[in-house]
Parts: sequence; C-alpha cells; structure tokens
Amino acid sequence: MSTLVLIPLLFACSNKLASVSDEDLADNMYECRTALDQSPGMAIRCDNVTRECKRRRDEGRFVC
Repeated sequence: MSTLVLIPLLFACSNKLASVSDEDLADNMYECRTALDQSPGMAIRCDNVTRECKRRRDEGRFVC
C-alpha cells in the first residue's frame, strides 16, 4: 500500500521541478553530486532533479 502512495508523490515532485529555473536546477544538481552522505529523502530529491535535468537535456537545454 505504501508503494501506491509513494509513486504519485514522486511524480508530483518531478512535475514541480518543471517550474524551477535553470540556475536553481543546476545548483540542486551540484548539491546532489557533491553530497557525501545522502538521507533517503535527499536521494529521492536527487533522483527527481536528475530526471528533470535529463528531460531538459532531451529538449536541447543543457542545464546540468
């Protein structure tokens, strides 16, 4: 049951990143790449940031 709750939450976070500026997204990606020890919440956020970077890269916007 918890997986069913988590999946929409991940997509909701991912969709919110579409409105984040390129500069803020690049800053978030840098933070994710340089973090030595990620909490589970940060790991999920970093996965979402990585997905948004890939989405923008596929559109031709090389932000991250």
